[in-house]
Amino acid sequence: MPNRAPSPHASRVIRALLIDDVPDLRTLVRLTLTMDGRFDVVGEAGDGQEGAALADELQPDAVLLDLAMPRMDGLTAIPEIRRACPQARILAYSGFETDAMALQVIQICGDAYMEKGAEPQRIADVFYQVATSPPKALGVVRD
Repeated sequence: MPNRAPSPHASRVIRALLIDDVPDLRTLVRLTLTMDGRFDVVGEAGDGQEGAALADELQPDAVLLDLAMPRMDGLTAIPEIRRACPQARILAYSGFETDAMALQVIQICGDAYMEKGAEPQRIADVFYQVATSPPKALGVVRD
């Protein structure tokens, strides 16, 4: 995968926090975001409880959050992350159908939702869009 140059419209590098219980998926997403050039992955967590604590400590610009995790799932973590880091944009993603989850994510103050399964670069592009959009500007992101 070639190193992608930052967009000429990008005014800053996005400080990203990744929260997913699947280590291999976190690694793939981290590598994609790092090679993309628009992100600095400042932290990773394997569950919502650890992720909320890292959000409080690291104050990231954006959080990529899986919904189905042990200890604390993503739906429970969103309000915790929002309290710890109110300025962060939150992109929730999961294998659950969009229609079933998107409304719940938005109602509890997530910024956007997309289904897992997209190509890694698509995830990076959507994550950047969420990170640089005004709050509540996107909602559901469909492939």
